Amino acid sequence: MTKKIEKRDGTSASLRFCPHCEEDTNVVEKKVSIAVGGESFATKTLVCKKCGRYALTPEIRRAMDEWGRQFTKNIIEPQPIFTEAVHKFAEEMATEYGLKRVPFFRVLTAFYLNRVVNRDDFQELKSYCDTHGSRKFLGEGARSKVSVPIRYLLFRKLQTFSEVWKIPHSKAIEEAVLFGLTVLSCRDENFDRLTAIVESLQSYIADVAQAA
Repeated sequence: MTKKIEKRDGTSASLRFCPHCEEDTNVVEKKVSIAVGGESFATKTLVCKKCGRYALTPEIRRAMDEWGRQFTKNIIEPQPIFTEAVHKFAEEMATEYGLKRVPFFRVLTAFYLNRVVNRDDFQELKSYCDTHGSRKFLGEGARSKVSVPIRYLLFRKLQTFSEVWKIPHSKAIEEAVLFGLTVLSCRDENFDRLTAIVESLQSYIADVAQAA
């Protein structure tokens, strides 16, 4: 919420400015509480009195990360909805790695957000999985909710993804889990990039299971 201005002597100075309102008369420094899931992070920053937007500087983000990492409890518990087939297949796959179903959902979500969505070929991979034959199988049976506890570091990734794609946290988890289960069901297919994803996912799950 600042912009650089050139002074007559050739130096520059920062001016308080709201890019949304395009005004500089309503920006003041004050304390704010930033919602982080079910918690609140308190800080002091520049706030526009007119629109209510506030500045999230790199310093504030670093302070928020330090604060968030101290939590040993869950920040949010989204409730994605899955079919009976998804629950059953996830249970089978989780058991192979010595995990429970809900932690397995969390691992698939973390893998998707950390290793998949930033790939250059993300849209191609997603389109391939969205139209894969296994989606028909995964769509079978009654649908039911499940609570998936999320801690701060995964919440931060989930929040960013949800904001970019304008979807709820629960829908983001559903997308991640369906992608992961589809990938695991494609282990024998001849699609080089997908094969690499499968191997990466299997290794990721194994590492998490070993650390649990």
